[in-house]
Amino acid sequence: MNLAIVMKCLRGFIVVWVIASSWLCHAGGPPVGRLSDTDYFLFISPSPVENIFWGKTGAFAKEVAKDLGVKLEVMYGDDQRFSVLKMGMEALQRPNPPKAIIVGYFFSITEKLLQEANARDVGVFLVNTSVPERDRVLVGQPRSEKFPNWLGHMYPDDEEVGYLVAAELLRQAQEKWPRRKSFDLLGISGSMDSTAALDRNAGLKRFLSEHTDKVILKQLVYANWFWDEVTARTPKMLERYPSVDLIWAASDLMALAARSVAPEPERLIGGVDWSNEGLQGVKDGRLSHSVGGHFVEAGWAVVLLYDYFNGVDFADYLGVNIRTHLALATSANVDKAIDVVTESHWTKEDFRRFSLSLRPENKGYHFHDFFTE
Repeated sequence: MNLAIVMKCLRGFIVVWVIASSWLCHAGGPPVGRLSDTDYFLFISPSPVENIFWGKTGAFAKEVAKDLGVKLEVMYGDDQRFSVLKMGMEALQRPNPPKAIIVGYFFSITEKLLQEANARDVGVFLVNTSVPERDRVLVGQPRSEKFPNWLGHMYPDDEEVGYLVAAELLRQAQEKWPRRKSFDLLGISGSMDSTAALDRNAGLKRFLSEHTDKVILKQLVYANWFWDEVTARTPKMLERYPSVDLIWAASDLMALAARSVAPEPERLIGGVDWSNEGLQGVKDGRLSHSVGGHFVEAGWAVVLLYDYFNGVDFADYLGVNIRTHLALATSANVDKAIDVVTESHWTKEDFRRFSLSLRPENKGYHFHDFFTE
């Protein structure tokens, strides 16, 4: 396994990228050659454009594509994984299908998309979620004999994310109540079929197992990433467990929803995503912190695919499995994080500088510079 760790501390927060590949087979895949005027990429979002994470992810990817001069279509779903399959299949059946599809991993769905994309000679780049070990037997690894058109996979270390949200809750609680020996916690997770939710849950549980005398989990509930489910269930949980001091949420949206029905400032609530709304919540004190930065993954996938189809294989530099470690935004550095996620900041950026086919003098991919310069 090749392992390269790039760490920088600048502008008030640490950004860590861990790039790892256990499969460096470059055989197979769509033919490599310069992109034509009719070629385009497709990004499939599982959620509507109004979603505070996926809307930002799509907007960032479009900004990157615009700078590179490549066409990017974005299709938005309705939070149902079978809609992702429907959109992908419809796109693959077009007379002029996309050159490559950027999409997350969904149980039973992605395998079908990979099969059809392989038959149509369309590249696939997975983002945002890992592949559970139980599913590896179904899909294998990128560029394997089974799915040579699966070109790459970029995803955050969601177990680390879940751990970090919990750890920061405890740190702030101990700072706020130095005489307290332990704290009660309510966990609010996504959906049971979401890899991201399950991995973040695992991180929370690992943290709890290491701090059994300091943090007591009262209940972990699934709210399916929906605001309304959080606002319906949280009051009942807090009525059942009035001693809850900390609320761990697997997304900013659910964290903000919890705050809307638990306005007491003494409760600390942490989330995930670095959404505009979530970071504003950190700034005004509604949220204690947010972990994020992975909204860039679809945009970086555009860069890597652009290079791949223009004759520079990113696997030679990064491998085909690219793992991202996210950053923590608190009241101490939230203004810097807000600047990074604001669209006006992106318009000042020249994303061509991240492309090796356009900037071969870079001698590698330096995506971390987007956060630290």
